[in-house]
Amino acid sequence: PSCRPNYDTILSWSRSFERLMKNKSGQKFFAEFLKSEYSDENILFYQACEELKREKNGEKVEEKARIIYEDFISILSPKEVSLDSRVREIVNSNMVRPTAATFDEAREQIFVLMQRDSYPRFINSALYQKMLGAHGLIEDA
Repeated sequence: PSCRPNYDTILSWSRSFERLMKNKSGQKFFAEFLKSEYSDENILFYQACEELKREKNGEKVEEKARIIYEDFISILSPKEVSLDSRVREIVNSNMVRPTAATFDEAREQIFVLMQRDSYPRFINSALYQKMLGAHGLIEDA
């Protein structure tokens, strides 16, 4: 059984997007919400970047960076994230020699985009309200 976040934790997500994103369950619920809006490419990109930052093997870093690029940056990708031209330029020049930091600016821009755009909708969503309301009631097993 997955460890369910408690009421205070869930409530804290509405106070700060950082708190939501630092919490594994929070990120999972947020991703679920984005999927329901058909906009989960942002969180998938963000999570892929986080994973890339944890990778220590140089060859794997390069391989993962290329996959992330193909999946989320390439204009041919159906999951392309929305980046401004400045950040896109940075990513493109970083791809010459990819490192764990290749997508830092892009990740930051997508974080801000989610914070500004999707996060307020998530906090007002039925999904989030239901999670808050479900506490103190009998939890579904």
